[in-house]
Amino acid sequence: MKRLSFAALSLLVLVSACSGGSGSGAPSIPNVPGGTSPGAHTKLRPNDTLGGVGGLLSVLLCDAPPNIGNLTPSEIDLGIVSVGVVSNGTVATIAQYPTPYVVNVLQSQSDPSSIGIGQYFSGTYQQLQFTFDVASSKVVANGTSYPITFLTSSRNLSTAGAGATTTTSGSAGTVTVTVSGNFTIEGYPAASVQADFNALESLAQAADGSIVSRPTLFAVPFSQAGKIAGSVASATGTPVANATVVAIDANGNVANTGSTDATGAFELHTVAAGSYTLVVYNSYTTASGQVLTATGNGSTASSVTGPSVTVSGQETTQAGAIAD
Repeated sequence: MKRLSFAALSLLVLVSACSGGSGSGAPSIPNVPGGTSPGAHTKLRPNDTLGGVGGLLSVLLCDAPPNIGNLTPSEIDLGIVSVGVVSNGTVATIAQYPTPYVVNVLQSQSDPSSIGIGQYFSGTYQQLQFTFDVASSKVVANGTSYPITFLTSSRNLSTAGAGATTTTSGSAGTVTVTVSGNFTIEGYPAASVQADFNALESLAQAADGSIVSRPTLFAVPFSQAGKIAGSVASATGTPVANATVVAIDANGNVANTGSTDATGAFELHTVAAGSYTLVVYNSYTTASGQVLTATGNGSTASSVTGPSVTVSGQETTQAGAIAD
């Protein structure tokens, strides 16, 4: 297949297990040659690393709804001001909204909403950049809205080191979140990128009940993004709930994190194709400072090393049952 030197980047909001997009405010949409409409969810073939008109920049904004302190949210709303790519320190905006586009990242993935179409972009890029409006970003739980306080000071990494590739800066009511990654396939820039706003790591409840956030994102080319599913149980078969499962590559880098539900099941999203070791943490502090403690585990160790798995793009790798 002939490689092109440019890519048309468009943007979808996707959320895993239970997510999607809704919003207010009309997006500012640049014209895209070829007649691709803003609502057209053009699907790339797996080998289309550039894709041309209608290539998708996909944004996976969270995993299954996390528990945030003593809250189980029904909404996690992010007011999106703009989205861009960063090439050698220069930002190219691919979607911009005159009014913040509010996305509830806990809506159904079955009908993702397009939140804009970008422009042609020539060359490679090393980062994705999201600007959020603070006033329109909130968590809703039990009918109560909690504003989100974004932390922009030197970040605290999680127990496993999640968040090392994400930086956050703030100014005049907005925060800019930048995530680094390898966005090339065989040396060519990917037209389609999936970015995971990891709510488990990104959100925590402070002592006064308010919500704080150190955004923690993971991003990989769409065609290389896979999932890891499995379960955690004690030696007697008791499901281990609220354990944190981390995928770590051969260099010790965190590929993504997730937690087990009441049945001990877990699913990690937006994991780049490759080989990983799974580590189960019975005691874990997230990047935002939330302390997670597993229940039902037989092991008294703070963490247990699980199996090695190999992930393929656009597929779910089954890790099986992990003993804890």
